[in-house]
Amino acid sequence: MSAMVISWDVPVNSGSAQDAARITAFQLWEQLLRKAENPVPYVPAITECTVLERFPGGFNREIIRDGKWVFQRVEIDPGKSIVYHQPGDLEVESIVNQVGRDDHGGPTLTISVNLAPEGIEKVIRESRFLEAADAYFTDALRAVVDEIRTTVGELAGQPVAA
Repeated sequence: MSAMVISWDVPVNSGSAQDAARITAFQLWEQLLRKAENPVPYVPAITECTVLERFPGGFNREIIRDGKWVFQRVEIDPGKSIVYHQPGDLEVESIVNQVGRDDHGGPTLTISVNLAPEGIEKVIRESRFLEAADAYFTDALRAVVDEIRTTVGELAGQPVAA
């Protein structure tokens, strides 16, 4: 069976003229590193995180997501992406957070999900699986971007657009 990747891409800045806290690609990257270390404020489905072991270029962690323990091997490509490998997960092999740029040079956040064989089978067999995955990751991405906007605004001491 071939690989299947699903991804979502959003600009980090709201684009509103009232958006006082403009986020740079560097600030986005710093926030993604914070999220890797402690995702609890960023991802509502994650209620606990423990870093188990560090190694050059990343670390291993355990999280509680949707009430279940999940082991992740986190690999960091500085300034570009963070890959959360999920060995043992039958549906999702990895989740990638990647910093990009939109057509106007503003930072974007892309979340890509690399499905494992059972996840691919579910996409083929169950039409609602893809809809549920889309809803789940769209909500997660929205929460991550909202937290990044709030945190960067607070760190800069500037008002943050809603």
